[in-house]
Amino acid sequence: MIPFTQYVRGLAGDDDLARLDGPFEVPIDVLAAEALRASGPALRFQRPTGIDLVSGVFSGPDQTQHREARPWSRLALGLGRDPDATLVDLLETISDLGPTGGNPEPTYAGQAASETAIEVQDLQLPQGETDTWPAVTLGVASISTADGTHWAPVHGSVVGGDTLRVRVPDALSTLVADGTTMTIALGVPPAAITTAYLLAVTEQTATPIQSCGVTGTVPLVPTNGGLVPSATEVVVETTVVDRQPDFRSDRREGWEYVVASGPLSLSVERVRATETPVIPISPVGRPLADDIQLTGLATAATLYHRVNNYWGISPVEWVMLPAEAELGICFVASDVLYGGFEWQLANILFSFSSLFDTVVIVDKDVPPQDFGRVLADVWLKSHPARDWTFSEPDAPAATRPHYRRDNETGSRLYVNAAWDPRWKETYIAPRVTFKNSFPDSVREVARVLWDEPHTGPEDTTESGSPY
Repeated sequence: MIPFTQYVRGLAGDDDLARLDGPFEVPIDVLAAEALRASGPALRFQRPTGIDLVSGVFSGPDQTQHREARPWSRLALGLGRDPDATLVDLLETISDLGPTGGNPEPTYAGQAASETAIEVQDLQLPQGETDTWPAVTLGVASISTADGTHWAPVHGSVVGGDTLRVRVPDALSTLVADGTTMTIALGVPPAAITTAYLLAVTEQTATPIQSCGVTGTVPLVPTNGGLVPSATEVVVETTVVDRQPDFRSDRREGWEYVVASGPLSLSVERVRATETPVIPISPVGRPLADDIQLTGLATAATLYHRVNNYWGISPVEWVMLPAEAELGICFVASDVLYGGFEWQLANILFSFSSLFDTVVIVDKDVPPQDFGRVLADVWLKSHPARDWTFSEPDAPAATRPHYRRDNETGSRLYVNAAWDPRWKETYIAPRVTFKNSFPDSVREVARVLWDEPHTGPEDTTESGSPY
């Protein structure tokens, strides 16, 4: 388990985090959104008052631009993997954090957020240009029931000095009543926030964390609301005062496009923090935001696990919901086992998630880190008249694509960008490479010329000619 502050220091050590000194004339969420749009590093906002904030720590560069890092590299580091870990390694690591079917033995440690007792307004959470109140994002809500502790993602606003108005999955709302104690944890280890998102997108919020793999990874500590990671930066203990407040927000975190959510009004009872707290924020509603990346990776991990257990074999190499497409499209690399398999695979993916309305199937050997190759295979291997298949126009509308604003249904689409298994090898054009494009003699001359140092245009032969 990597504590959040250690994770942030690790990003800084990898030159993947920039420090900005306040005060800031431009709203922090605007700066965070601009850094994401430009595929910049994660940002740490160091302020003379209030706590430090960081953005972009769970996101990454735009895959449509050439970058050495991958969108999942930062989260891979936070989950204890190498930043160069493959997408499949990360998806399997995320899956291991969720329900295990058993009861792993939890580990416990002392509470890090015990140095100071402060007011919630002392946090000075960011407030956007059009926001009425400071925003709470990338939080983990924790409640305790007879079955154990339940986690879910939470976001909302600080209203006045002692009130939070937040949104949580409906599955968590059904477990509380007026007067129930709930703890909001901010700045939790990456494994904890990932688990909360995973439970939400798989609609397993009612599963106690005592039955999840995260308990064997993240040391816990009890609070009045339930167990939270012991390394949590800020612990806010609250009481539910209204389960149906008049609270609306035009913006939703990424997980809210997967499961139904509702508002709660909470009374703040106590706030504790570490000596020098730092917490993550997300510019909700902006492209490439942290909450979108977490939602996409948690959903991809779920789909990868489910489709590879559907047939009793594992034909799928990887699944990806790119944040660049706002999660509205699903790419899957798979063996095409037989004619019509791609149609069956696409329909299974549609039945497992309502985030996207397009599925693109590429060959198993296509690497997910080379997004240009993924997109090129759509152009190279799929003909719109033959390999693009639309459903009837009354298919259920996907929840994430925002180009459909009239709430009407439309068609779903799957694109078969994989070679037909019935084709003979001689039918498939070879990939154009240096090796198969030139004879051996020409390649050898090219290598010699390439390896010889170039001494400049003034070099001449004995005759005075540069040739």
